Amino acid sequence: MSARLSKFTQFANSLLPHEVIYLKKVQQLKDVQNVDILNLIYHNTHHPEQTFPYKTSIDKRKYSKLKTWIVNKLQTIDVDYYYHWLLQTDLKIMTDSISPREEDALIKMIKGFKKPPYYFVRFYELIRNYRFYLLIRFRYGYNRIVDRFLTDYQPLYTECTGINLSLHEATIDIVDQYTLNKTESRKWESWLKEIFYNDKIDGLNRYLAIVRLTLIYFNYKEYDKLDKIYDDLDVLMQNGEFYSRRILLNYYSNRVMLHSRRNELEKAVNYGFLSIRQHSGDYLHYVNNLCAVLLRLNHNSKALRLMQQSFPELKHTKSPHNRIGFASFYIRALNKNKRSREAAEYAETFLNNTKEDILTFRWHTFFAAYMQSLMAQEAYTRLLNISRKFKLMELEQDYKRRAVYIPTVSWYYAVAAFKELEINLAELIKAIHEPALPLLNDPHKCRLMADLVLELHSHVPEVFKDDGNVAGLSFR
Repeated sequence: MSARLSKFTQFANSLLPHEVIYLKKVQQLKDVQNVDILNLIYHNTHHPEQTFPYKTSIDKRKYSKLKTWIVNKLQTIDVDYYYHWLLQTDLKIMTDSISPREEDALIKMIKGFKKPPYYFVRFYELIRNYRFYLLIRFRYGYNRIVDRFLTDYQPLYTECTGINLSLHEATIDIVDQYTLNKTESRKWESWLKEIFYNDKIDGLNRYLAIVRLTLIYFNYKEYDKLDKIYDDLDVLMQNGEFYSRRILLNYYSNRVMLHSRRNELEKAVNYGFLSIRQHSGDYLHYVNNLCAVLLRLNHNSKALRLMQQSFPELKHTKSPHNRIGFASFYIRALNKNKRSREAAEYAETFLNNTKEDILTFRWHTFFAAYMQSLMAQEAYTRLLNISRKFKLMELEQDYKRRAVYIPTVSWYYAVAAFKELEINLAELIKAIHEPALPLLNDPHKCRLMADLVLELHSHVPEVFKDDGNVAGLSFR
């Protein structure tokens, strides 16, 4: 990398594929060198394994101006930037500090209003506050324009706020099924699809519908339906809709989950690295998802390095869900790198400091990783003691109802009990079969159980076969 172009190269490397696709679609650059630079950005963004340097023979001022153009173009469609503007403008209205120039810009937006923006509901409420501001000042000219807008778009505002309330009701059903498997969420599918494909309403409700459809299709393992939804969403994003860095990163992370479920692990990894291209509020969650896929691919050193580099994020996150997830995958990464003793020590310390959160939020994820480290050390007695101390097998009975359930904890416990002569071989096989049988129709879960079989092969080879199957049961 040329030192004189290092800042531009760093900036170009930070751009996301959908951003560059949009820029190419809207560009009307007349300078051939600017077009060449943009084309090279496109290539490097889409082929990170085969990038080319930016030409030092081009005047560096062109790079600077093109960077400014890119930033401005993306800013004009960035819904989060727009939301920030809404909040700032509303604050100025409510505190009587809006300038004449800002008022003129606001009136211009009202007059040119055509398609509801992503945050239409918030925009409508801002204009409603602005009407109060105008009325008390006897500003009848502007007030007529504002009042007409509020009257014309009152039905749309009512519709969008109603949709948002219904989305909350749908979310309760969908999340309860995803986490507890105690409700049915399919009844919301058709309505959510109608919301997403309705380009007459606000973008926020449309994107919220996508997120909920994602969970529904994961609940019912209907990944082909999700393909269609995501393909259509992808086209919209390439055209600059639903755009912000935050939303794009979330979309990439959802793609990680989709391709991981379908065992398309290389695709999942590619999207995973895109999802962590920029630090965000969900960065640690995205790192956890990526690490899980890297470990499945046996890219163990890469996964561990990623987790170690992300430790500063762990110190700042307030989410118990993400903290416990991170600790669990860090333990797994240590285990896969043959550092199980270190993993168990870390798990013990983390457990002592975070016991209540672990048992409240993600006990299965954490203890599965902790037990893996104990199993690798053949610390069977310690594994059984931990299980009994925290009543893990009792918790397991309730956890079986969850859509994400895999019998990892049950199997570890059964193997440890067998090795300590607490159960015989027939009882071990029964303990392995019972929780696995209901999951045999799920290819993703069968793959995960096959991986677990290979892990446990050395402990009880007469039950756990080296082809990923168990005695009397096939996962492949």
